[in-house]
Amino acid sequence: MRDVEVYCSRCGSADTEVKDCLCTVKHGRCLRCDKGFQAAPCPNCGSYRVEGSDGVSGSRFAVLPATVSCMNCHSAITARDPGLEGTGER
Repeated sequence: MRDVEVYCSRCGSADTEVKDCLCTVKHGRCLRCDKGFQAAPCPNCGSYRVEGSDGVSGSRFAVLPATVSCMNCHSAITARDPGLEGTGER
């Protein structure tokens, strides 16, 4: 079990592989949508459990919303682009 649970910033899945580093931005690959992503923590609580594209595995937001929710503290945070699809590693 991982110490830090990182949700895919593309689809919201918790099924992710994340590169082990001490960086703030986590670089990973989603096992559901099979795409790379870059996840930033919630500025309020530091959790990486931030919603992706309405929790629909494999899909991305058609238009990036202004805010997304932290699934840990439920605060609204500014949405950010999850990065290039090829940034994750297998």
